[in-house]
Amino acid sequence: MSDESAARTRRTREGGFDFALPGDWWAVPVVHADETERAVAALVRETVGRRDEDATARAELRSRFLFAADRARAAGATQLHLCREVMPGVPLPATLTVYHPRLTLRRLAPTPAAALRAVLGTVREPSGPSEPGRDPGGDPGGDPGGEVAPDADLELPCGPAVRRVREVSAPADSPEAGLTTLEVAYYLATPGDRVLLLSFACGLPALAEQLTELFDLVVATVAWVRTPPRG
Repeated sequence: MSDESAARTRRTREGGFDFALPGDWWAVPVVHADETERAVAALVRETVGRRDEDATARAELRSRFLFAADRARAAGATQLHLCREVMPGVPLPATLTVYHPRLTLRRLAPTPAAALRAVLGTVREPSGPSEPGRDPGGDPGGDPGGEVAPDADLELPCGPAVRRVREVSAPADSPEAGLTTLEVAYYLATPGDRVLLLSFACGLPALAEQLTELFDLVVATVAWVRTPPRG
């Protein structure tokens, strides 16, 4: 594995936590559109190359990457990771989007796990990127989809979490219109009585059980990082 590829597999540390991703993933900046454009252009060149005969493939891949990043930004994401290979030679069409929704757990219930359940009971499914009260970090467009499995309470090394699994149809204006995506969202209780949302998506809904097991393993690596005081 090249030094560049190895860098992509290191533990990601940002926003008060870190975690590990298996295989080879690209981190795409989503906060500023100009940074997204530059990063996507570099990823497309690395993936497809610069040959004239590959111009159509470059345009299609660029459209898909930018759509994913723009949608994540519209929903308030802070990080976006695109899977290149889950292991050497095994590509996986998966993404991980990270959100810090404006939800507080303090005084909602006697335990963090119960507080998570209480706050998620008030979260509505997304129907638009600017609608108040929509699912924080949810898909800002497309069919809200159907539940694949009931919400599950998890006890992770970093603390309690709730896992929500559903299938979602891509919006009509998406480069993947007509396709169904599996979404596995993990709502984690942070040490500061807030919520961290890790939302995985993959275009292989028939593998829901196996993908959920894989994403469970990733979320189990989450660790809280104390930010040093400024001197």
